[in-house]
Amino acid sequence: MQIPRFFITNNQIDETGAQIKISDPKLVHQISRVLRLREGDQAIVLDGEGALFKCSIKKLERTSAELSIENTVRESLEDAANAKELVVYLPLIKASRFEWALEKLTELGATTIVPLVTQRTVVKGSNDSNRDFKKSQVGKMQDAEDWQDGNVKKERWLSIVREAAEQSERLTIPKVVAPKNFGKLLDELVVAQSDPVFILAERQKCIHLATHLFKESSGFSQCKKISFLIGPEGGFTNEEIEKAAETGLIFASLGKQILRTETAAIACATIIDALRSQ
Repeated sequence: MQIPRFFITNNQIDETGAQIKISDPKLVHQISRVLRLREGDQAIVLDGEGALFKCSIKKLERTSAELSIENTVRESLEDAANAKELVVYLPLIKASRFEWALEKLTELGATTIVPLVTQRTVVKGSNDSNRDFKKSQVGKMQDAEDWQDGNVKKERWLSIVREAAEQSERLTIPKVVAPKNFGKLLDELVVAQSDPVFILAERQKCIHLATHLFKESSGFSQCKKISFLIGPEGGFTNEEIEKAAETGLIFASLGKQILRTETAAIACATIIDALRSQ
C-alpha cells in the first residue's frame, strides 16, 4: 500500500523533538476519517520547501494528530541549484478546464502558475454557474491587495495544486499567484536571453517549441528558468501579438492543429519537462 503524503507548514514540525503536531481540522479529518489511518500507521509529511519526513502516527485524536519523525530526506543543494523553473501564464478560461490544467501542470513540474487576463478572456455574467469566472471576480482578482487568505478562488486553486503535488510525489508545491493583466505583464516583464519567455500563438508562422528548445545552439538547456504564455479561446489579439513582439517574447508553435488553451499548456509543459529530464 502506498504511504499517504501530506504537506504542512513548518511551524508544525519540531525536528529537535522529532515530532510533528497537526491541528488543521481538514487534514486531521482526512487522516482519520477519509484514509482511516490509525496510531502506528506510516505517513510521509512534507514542508513544501524540499524536506520530506517519514513518520509514524503516535497519537490521533478528534481535532489533532501527533506523529513521530523516523527519517528525514532533503533535496540536495546540487539538485536545488540545477532545478529549472517552469513559469506558466495560463489564461482564465472556464473554471473546470482551468482547474484541470492546474492539476496537470503541477504533475508536470510547473513551479509558478500565473492566471492571465487577456483581451479575449471570457467571463460569465451573474446568472451563470458559480464555478465560472464572473466579471466581478476577475476584476477583483487583478488587484493584488485582494489576493489574500480568504479569497475563495485562491484557496480552491491552492488546494488543487497541493493535492496534485501530493499525488505526483513532488517535494514542493507550485506557486499560484495573483491573476495578471496581459498588458501590464508585458510592461513589467524583463526578458533576459538566459531565461527565455515563449508565447504560443496559433496561425503565426514560427518555429515549433521543441525545435527551439532542443537545438544544440539554443543554450536553453543551460537556462535556469523557462516561461511560456498561452492564449485564450480565440487566441491573442493582433494588438497583443504586436506588443509581445516589441517586448521580445519568443514566438513558438505547437504544430498545425489548433489546440484548446488547456491542451496547449499541457503540451508545452510536457516538452519542457522532457528537456529538464536530460
